[in-house]
Amino acid sequence: MDSINRRNFLFRGSLAAAALSLTPSIGRASNILAQTTGDLIFKPFPHPWMKQMSFAYLTDELEDPFKSNIKISQDGIVVPAELKESRFSVNTQWFVEGFGNVSLAADNGGELFSIKDFNKGTQFNFNYELAKSRTARNNRVMKQYQKMGTVFSPEVNHLNALSLELFESAGKRGKDEETVANLSDKALLYALHAGEKIELEHAEWNIMMNKRLDKVYFGCESRQYIWAKSEDFVKRFSELMTFATSTHYIWDSWYELFEPTEGRYNWGIKDNIVEWLTENNIPIQGRPLFWFHPTVTPEWLKNKNFDELKKYVENHTYNLLNHYGDKILQWEVVNEYHDWANIHNHSEAQILEITKLACDRTKEINPKVVRIINNCCPWAEYAAMGRMSRMDATRPLRSPRKYMADMIEGGVDFDVLGIQIYFPQRDLSDIVRLLERLEKFNKPIYITEIGATAGGISPNTNQPFKDYNAPYEWHRQWDEDLQADWLEQVYTLYYARNTIKAINWYDFSDFRPFITNGGLVKEDSSPKKSYYRMKELLQKWGQAKT
Repeated sequence: MDSINRRNFLFRGSLAAAALSLTPSIGRASNILAQTTGDLIFKPFPHPWMKQMSFAYLTDELEDPFKSNIKISQDGIVVPAELKESRFSVNTQWFVEGFGNVSLAADNGGELFSIKDFNKGTQFNFNYELAKSRTARNNRVMKQYQKMGTVFSPEVNHLNALSLELFESAGKRGKDEETVANLSDKALLYALHAGEKIELEHAEWNIMMNKRLDKVYFGCESRQYIWAKSEDFVKRFSELMTFATSTHYIWDSWYELFEPTEGRYNWGIKDNIVEWLTENNIPIQGRPLFWFHPTVTPEWLKNKNFDELKKYVENHTYNLLNHYGDKILQWEVVNEYHDWANIHNHSEAQILEITKLACDRTKEINPKVVRIINNCCPWAEYAAMGRMSRMDATRPLRSPRKYMADMIEGGVDFDVLGIQIYFPQRDLSDIVRLLERLEKFNKPIYITEIGATAGGISPNTNQPFKDYNAPYEWHRQWDEDLQADWLEQVYTLYYARNTIKAINWYDFSDFRPFITNGGLVKEDSSPKKSYYRMKELLQKWGQAKT
């Protein structure tokens, strides 16, 4: 589609976000632009730097995405009248100059939208709705934290007041659409910065007032030991990490195939890593016993029917746990099985059965093992797209939150809820809201995989930047300082929550990392700023190695 100017309501962006739970602050009437005879329409006024908007989606009352017939047209984001009484938020990726290109949701100031609540064809100024949602959320969160004892800085109070003042001004401009959008953009900018500082100041207060006495694991994936093995690599890893994961993909391009044929294992490299970590007194989490992802599932496993697969689950679990014994007392039992990594296209009932079998079998073989159920894609945009990993879905898909709820309701016995949170193209406030939803399961939480680039690529796509004037993802273009800043801020949020027992960076080195330039050390094992920042945090919190 050819570019058109802002006045003609250029629609730009890509993938996004999550519904938010907040309290309303300003009425909605001032944002209604017009009423026609069709569906609800959200008219965006995007920043000129944004890419063409191609995707928006809806989330429900539990902030889970769902597939719908929402579409983007010349009129705006069109929500179909067929939703009737369903309550929803409208989500997309949105560039805010001075903050970044992040996923945002319009949720009617916390009340959510419903077709039945508005006349058919009601049109909203989307910029205004985004600002309304974030200013309302900030008010709710600030009040909650103040009741807990947090005293916010003058900076936070000023940013919050400024966002509210600009939002109120936008609401008084009636049908002057461009002016409403411009004022709303400014309100949203200050609201996003205020929201992050609200979370950080509360987290720092919580750390200070409730000093943790428990051991928190600060770890990293260890697979690079084999390829980047050097005196400096071993030294840097061992002096910083208090935890490590040892990966056991059945079919992996990193080194020789672990299980080239059923029941025949190449233990050598895996044993070398486990031995190295054991010698350095670094607790180990084995991972994963089962990851049914297209990239690591050989044909002989892919072609098994359900009964054959259950037998394999029993045997494979025994083989790995029996081989390592007490050398590995934490295992990621299943990985990304929440409808995402599902090469066999199992039903929800089959997924429950396999997950339960694997967890029970693990406990039967070694009752001392901590059993982890790991999840990716925590905001579950794939569910709205109707896509599993490299496959079209044949049924409605679940979020990790819904999958965990179903596993618990179905009687699956496990110990730890694992969640991957690489840089998610979201602000810190969204990350905390996600944690609040997961904490409702009353399980210890491991941040099993986390990472961000130190520059040159997008952590969200892992693709090189071709245009350095393109919308930056978070605060500015990525570099070593920004990687260290993001690490420090999210680690502070996680450490402030007693439910979080482990944080595992992925990867340690810039040698063949999952995220390009995402290591804590460079390819030659010289430390990056993020390495030193993590070391300083652990020393400050009394969690450093002794």
